[in-house]
Amino acid sequence: MTSGSYEYDEQGRRLFRPNVPPFPRLEDVHSLLDPAVTALREFDRRLTILDKKGTVGRLFARLDAVHSSGAEGSTTTFTDLMEYESALRVAPDRDDAAVVAAAAAGMDENLEHGNLKELVLKIHRRLFEGNSNKMLAASAGAFKQLPNYVRDPDAPVSLFGYTKPSSVGAALSDWSGFTLASEDGTNELVRQILSHWMFEHIHPVSDGNGRIGRLLVPIVLKAKGFFNTACAFFGEAVHEDKSLYVDALKDARISGNTTNCVRQMLSFLRRTADANIARLNRLEAIEANWKDRFSQTRSDSVVHRLVSYAISKPVFTVGEVQKDLGVSFAAANTAVRALQDEEIVSVPEDARRNRLFHADEVIEVFDRFKTPTPKRSFSM
Repeated sequence: MTSGSYEYDEQGRRLFRPNVPPFPRLEDVHSLLDPAVTALREFDRRLTILDKKGTVGRLFARLDAVHSSGAEGSTTTFTDLMEYESALRVAPDRDDAAVVAAAAAGMDENLEHGNLKELVLKIHRRLFEGNSNKMLAASAGAFKQLPNYVRDPDAPVSLFGYTKPSSVGAALSDWSGFTLASEDGTNELVRQILSHWMFEHIHPVSDGNGRIGRLLVPIVLKAKGFFNTACAFFGEAVHEDKSLYVDALKDARISGNTTNCVRQMLSFLRRTADANIARLNRLEAIEANWKDRFSQTRSDSVVHRLVSYAISKPVFTVGEVQKDLGVSFAAANTAVRALQDEEIVSVPEDARRNRLFHADEVIEVFDRFKTPTPKRSFSM
């Protein structure tokens, strides 16, 4: 079966329009499908419990955004993103951090009335509206007007062209119909993997297609009731093995056989879910240890509340603690000092002027790329 057809731009260059992809035989993906679904359901179960407590669920969306963006060349780390999302809005590259933050916030978008096209544009608008690059800002929330290409040594003139702008509307209608369908005998997780393959070959917007496509998988799976939370992340695995990801998408296009692509994506999803479950275990141990250090303090004290707060918001100012916990500045200041005395929070050398506090143990759970920074005591 052919995976798609070619149209041509004004210079005669080929532009690929994908067909609705075929499902692989279940027996060819079963050995990876069951472990992936099991891992994701366990991660989903744990996140559901945490969301009820209002704690750390959103951190995983931010982690996925950091890695998904890193796969596209972003340099913003998890620590950078946490600092950018603090009240101080500091970051080595503010534009880059703003896009990563928008990608993380994109996980909050809902699939309203089954309108996938509008969902794509809403996420795209989040990513680039207000960007200092005027061309990116001007295209925010709109489908592409010009063809987009990627370097491919196996393609004519070493460029592969995605779907022709004038065909994007029709191609997205086919994609939307396939993505939202529910048919007996098909697995929903496999369907959304194939939907991702199709979306990435349409490339409907001028920039951000990879990040948007990776956001759509967890959003749609939640919207269709396959999971309770948006938990089907795979940005971290793509960041680790971008070449495997690209090769899997390309192989399905060239061969017309989706088996290898689905197997690779299932492996990515399971790997990421397992890593995130391990992170949840570490976070629970950290929180238990912190609370034990204040076992002699009233359980309803500001200090105890700050312990849980620092788990879910590992970079903060005293002013944010005051506002978010609804306490006086003096009470917030005293509680932060108590955590600092226990070496639960610190002020990195480069943040001391801003009074930006880091819960280092939590950051280390998420930030694989953080360079240890010198710490010093800080008098409040």
